[in-house]
Amino acid sequence: MPAAESIVWLAWGADAFARAVAEQKPILLFIGTAWCRWTAEMDRFSYRDARVVRLVADRFLPVRVDAERRPDVSARYTLDGWPTTAFLTPDGDLLGGGTYLDADALTAVLTDVAEAFTGRRAVIDARATAVRTAAAPAGKPGRTAGVLRTPGDADDPAGWDDAAGPGDDAGLDAGAGRWLHDLLLARFDATWAGFGDGAKRVAADALAAALPRCRGTGGPDLTRIVTRTLDAMVGGGLWDPVDGGFFRYCAGRDWSGPAAEKLAAPNARLIDLYLAASALFDRIDYAERARAIIRFAHGALSDSEGGFFASQGGAPDPDRPDRSPAPGQGAIDRTVYTDATAIMASAYVRAASMLDDPSLLEFAARSVDRVVMESYERGAGVGHTAAGNPVPRGLLGDQVMASTALLDLYEATGQPVYLDMPRELTAYCHRNLWNETGGFADRDPTLRGADAAVGLLRDPIYPLDLNCRAVMVLARLAGLAGEPAYLDLARRTLALQTPVYRELGLAGAAYVLALDAVSGASSRP
Repeated sequence: MPAAESIVWLAWGADAFARAVAEQKPILLFIGTAWCRWTAEMDRFSYRDARVVRLVADRFLPVRVDAERRPDVSARYTLDGWPTTAFLTPDGDLLGGGTYLDADALTAVLTDVAEAFTGRRAVIDARATAVRTAAAPAGKPGRTAGVLRTPGDADDPAGWDDAAGPGDDAGLDAGAGRWLHDLLLARFDATWAGFGDGAKRVAADALAAALPRCRGTGGPDLTRIVTRTLDAMVGGGLWDPVDGGFFRYCAGRDWSGPAAEKLAAPNARLIDLYLAASALFDRIDYAERARAIIRFAHGALSDSEGGFFASQGGAPDPDRPDRSPAPGQGAIDRTVYTDATAIMASAYVRAASMLDDPSLLEFAARSVDRVVMESYERGAGVGHTAAGNPVPRGLLGDQVMASTALLDLYEATGQPVYLDMPRELTAYCHRNLWNETGGFADRDPTLRGADAAVGLLRDPIYPLDLNCRAVMVLARLAGLAGEPAYLDLARRTLALQTPVYRELGLAGAAYVLALDAVSGASSRP
C-alpha cells in the first residue's frame, strides 16, 4: 500500500508531543492490543479509509500505543476498553474519545474534533485544565500530585529508616474478611455460578482470598461458592476443550459466548487457584485442571529461551458451537514481558512442588533469570520487556511481579541471589515510587529520555492491586530477610489502601490477600 494511503503512526514520547505543540495540532491517540479483534478491525478498515487517512494527515498528530507494551499510558488514557480512540491536546490532556469506530463514524468524529480544536481552542484549553485539576485531588490515591519521598542517606541506602512506623496494625481494616464474605454471597450467581448477572470473568483474587476462609464459620457458604465457580469455569465456555487454556471472559451469564483471546496472567492465577483448591478440598480433578493449563501455557505461550508470551489472540469461529477460535487460529504476540513472565513463573514454581514436576521449577528459574538479566539496570529496576530496548523502565508491576517470582524461587531453591534481587528492586521502588499519600506509584517519575513523563504520565496513580501485591512482597521479605522494617512499610502501604478498596467491588479482594500476608508475617516470631 502506498504511504499516502496509510497513516504514519508516531511512537508515544516527548518528541511526538513537542511536534504537536510546534504544529498546534491535536493528538489522535490509538490504543490497542495484539490480541484484540476490534483493534485489528480498525487497522484493516477504519484506519485505511481514504477519508480518515487524509483527515489525520492534515489535521492531527497520530500516536499509536500497544496497551501491553505501555500499560502506564493505557492506565491513563484507555476509555472503556480496547481499542481506544482518544483525542488529546498538544500537552497531552484528554479531550474525549471512545472505543471502536467504523470508518464513517471515525470520519465524522475526526471532522468534529478538528473543527472544534480550530474554532473553540480557548474553551478546549480551559476545559482540559479543569479536567486535569479535577483528576488530581491532593492527598488521595489516584492521580495524586503529592511530593515523593527522597532516598535515604549513605548510612541508610535503601531509605528504610524513614519507613519505620508503629509495629501494630493501625489503619488496617480488620473487617475486610467479613466484607469479602458478604460481598461474595451477595454477588454469587446461584443459577450459573460465578458473580453477577452479566458477562462472566475470572475473579481469581476473590476466590483465592475466599479459600482459607472456607474452614471458618462461613465455610459451607464459601466452599459452595468457590467449588461451583471453579466447576462452572471448566464446564462452560470459558475453558477451551480443543486447545486448552481459559479464555479472557464469557459474554453470557451462563458461561456462553467466550472471548477469542487467552491471556497469560489470568491463566497463571488459575493454575495457583486450582492447585490451592485441590489441596484444600482433596479434589484430584482440580490438580489435573492445573496440569492442563500448564500444558496449554507451555505449548502456546512459552519461549524456548525462557520466558512467556503474554497473549494469544484469535477471531470467533462460526463453525464451532461456542464460537471459540478454531485450533491453531490464535496469533501470538511473541514479546516476552517481565510482569507476565514473572506471574506465570510463580505459578510454575508452586506447580513444580505440588505436581512433583522438577522441570517446571527449572523452566521458571530460566524464565525469571532471563527477564531479570536482560532488563535489569542497577539503580533503575527491571525493564518491561526481555529483548531489545526494555522501554518503559521503572514500572511498579514489573518490579513487584519479578520480586514475587524471585522470592518463590528463593523459597524453592535457597539460592541467595533470589533473595538479594527482590531486596534491591524493593529498595528501588521505595526510593523512587513511594508517596506518603498514596503508597507506591505505578511508574518512576524521575526517568528521562524515552521514559520521560509526558502528558498524563506527569500525574502518578497508585493502583490498589499493585500496592497490595507490593505489600505481600514486603511481608515475605520481612520474614525471609529478618528485617522488621519491611513489615512496617507493608503496614503503612496497606493502610493507605484502606479508604478505597471497598469501592472496587470484587477487585478489592487484593486488599484481603495483602491483609492476610501482613497478619501472617506479624504472627511469626
